[in-house]
Amino acid sequence: MKKLSTILFVFLFVPMLAFGQLQIRTHKEKISDFMQKSTKVVLTGSDSLDVPIREALKDFWTISAYEFCSEEEFASLRKNDNYYFLAVGNGGDGMRYWYLVKGGSYDKKKGLSSMLTVATIPICPADGYTGREDCLLPVLACSLQNLAAKAIGSNYAGIGGKVSSLKETNGLPLYICEDELSPEIGWTERTKCQNDNITIYSTSEIDRCFYYGDQAAICFVVGPKKPVKGQSFQVYLVDSVTYSVYYNKKHKIGSSGCGLLKEDIKAFSKGR
Repeated sequence: MKKLSTILFVFLFVPMLAFGQLQIRTHKEKISDFMQKSTKVVLTGSDSLDVPIREALKDFWTISAYEFCSEEEFASLRKNDNYYFLAVGNGGDGMRYWYLVKGGSYDKKKGLSSMLTVATIPICPADGYTGREDCLLPVLACSLQNLAAKAIGSNYAGIGGKVSSLKETNGLPLYICEDELSPEIGWTERTKCQNDNITIYSTSEIDRCFYYGDQAAICFVVGPKKPVKGQSFQVYLVDSVTYSVYYNKKHKIGSSGCGLLKEDIKAFSKGR
């Protein structure tokens, strides 16, 4: 009888288990229709962010069709899996993120992070704005859509699609921002920068390179305006013309505060 029960289990249960396994869809499969569906870009209601968002997407978003919507429209459509959404949310680590998500499941307590995620990227401080959003959002929009392409397994390659080596900055001027240096950066590191053809500029001088297309490797930092220990920030080094990413690293805020660290400058120098 025991042997018979075992045989019945094998013939009845195992095929059912196999059938169930066949029905499981991978994350990549669930978001595979991203490029075929419309993306609703959720505006925040603040011109400080909405104006640069509109401009950045108008000029650089090419991976999917999109249209703008209000937060109220998002609330009414967010459970509709016929749409994807690009919305701004607080990451809980001191930064606001662009969340590229698919409509469907949504938990009010968890917010955007509870939705099926295609890609995310930090775009500005959670505690305000930097005033540089119109300059940096085009770069970040390009990076986000290339992350999305990678997530769905597409061979799409828009501007900024090439993730480059730091070695490729050799021969390019490399600019870092005086206002984005952490307190641990002293004269030793400043001298090293000078010896390695790394120039420390003001914010306005660096942003001018983005606006006017002067080719250089440019560093910028995305993090909280009033950093708190345990929060995060990200350091980017990108090409000011092609938007190729040479370097991207996320740091936890510790005793050195928020800003370019010794290890970042060391990495930049090593690539020169």
